[in-house]
Amino acid sequence: MLDQRIVGTWRLESWDRVEDDGTRKPRFGPGATGLLIYSADGFMSAALQDGNRTLFAGPDPYGGSAEECRAAMSTGHSYCGRWRLEGDAIVHDVELSVFPNWVGSKQIRYVRFDGERMILKTPPTHRRGSTGYAELIWRRA
Repeated sequence: MLDQRIVGTWRLESWDRVEDDGTRKPRFGPGATGLLIYSADGFMSAALQDGNRTLFAGPDPYGGSAEECRAAMSTGHSYCGRWRLEGDAIVHDVELSVFPNWVGSKQIRYVRFDGERMILKTPPTHRRGSTGYAELIWRRA
């Protein structure tokens, strides 16, 4: 059953932006890391980041400079909420997100499996002047 194949913890293998012309651009570079957790009771959590993030100068997570905070926001992403299946898509009903605009949104991820890998693909989006989709490849942790 598809539900049982999804439930569990997954480690990010790759995260690419695929442009309409087929060009693939790795998001957060080749060292990107991430965890994606789907619980059997319908909750999910995703945390992704660049593998080479710059540390803040000090130990206070709320005391970074504007540049440190901008760099942290642009090299990491996380959100959580409820999940459910709709056909060949997983719908994430976002309850919390580092990107405030996602709170209350529905994030759709088309799912397919390739051996031990789960491949999630977003619907097309328009970003920075071009249209494409994100493709994230996960391996069970």
